[in-house]
Amino acid sequence: MRLFYSPIFLPVIVMFFLAFSATAYMPQVGELPISDLSIPKIYPAVASGAITAKSFLVFDLITGEVLLEKNKSKVVPIASVTKLFSASTLVSDFDIEATTTIEWSDIVGGGAAGKLALGEEYTYHNLLFPLLLESSNDAAATLLRDTAGDLLVKMNERAQSLGATATVFSDASGLKDTNVSTAQNLQLLLTGAFRNEPHVFDITTLPQYVGIYTGWVNNNPVAKEVGFKGGKHGYTTASNRTLVAVFNESSQGHKYTLGYIILGSEDIAADFKLLRASIQAGENY
Repeated sequence: MRLFYSPIFLPVIVMFFLAFSATAYMPQVGELPISDLSIPKIYPAVASGAITAKSFLVFDLITGEVLLEKNKSKVVPIASVTKLFSASTLVSDFDIEATTTIEWSDIVGGGAAGKLALGEEYTYHNLLFPLLLESSNDAAATLLRDTAGDLLVKMNERAQSLGATATVFSDASGLKDTNVSTAQNLQLLLTGAFRNEPHVFDITTLPQYVGIYTGWVNNNPVAKEVGFKGGKHGYTTASNRTLVAVFNESSQGHKYTLGYIILGSEDIAADFKLLRASIQAGENY
């Protein structure tokens, strides 16, 4: 027992933990959503409680069928939900093995989430973990600075190309109130990202990740729910609580892959559970 805890073995233990963290997020190549066009449509039950969200939308990721919605065209601030699309755009349009060094301008204004420190060197890929797991505004600021603003340009171009014409990204973090979208637009953005950048979603399902300098813990309020396939939440005073997420669901013996979009919520976890209960208690025809 003393031998196991000997300092001689400490580097081995650390390297094992790092290796486990490094492989846990690896994309599940070839994995596709489990629902298809042959299964019956869901007709959700009426929600058994009051949903606090200003707008929401639940839809089938395969068929695009909207199952539940409220104010789906209402333009509202979306907060850190933005980071999911910062990450997917980064992976799609940039070299994620490019490196950057943390500067003062990256860490002075966005809070301490992510625990980045002056002078630390990261690849863009490394920064996806604090960005998505702890919602690091500093990671978003670093990526935006190091791409000379091109990340933001590409994010807005992508939104327009997908038909999300009411969406405006004013920063890469979601801190600005002018970072806005609609539940209907977010359906388009979520569908595109889930299909084309699945490894971004894999990262968001990790309970934690240990990097070179520090570790990060997943703070998504629905990440531990059964069937979670990834997503991002957010909060600002203007937006209240927000969520975009993908879940594997079962209804009347059939399996589906559904997108949940919740905006302007007082309680994301409670609103999600009410919407999910409506789906699971629904009928299939």
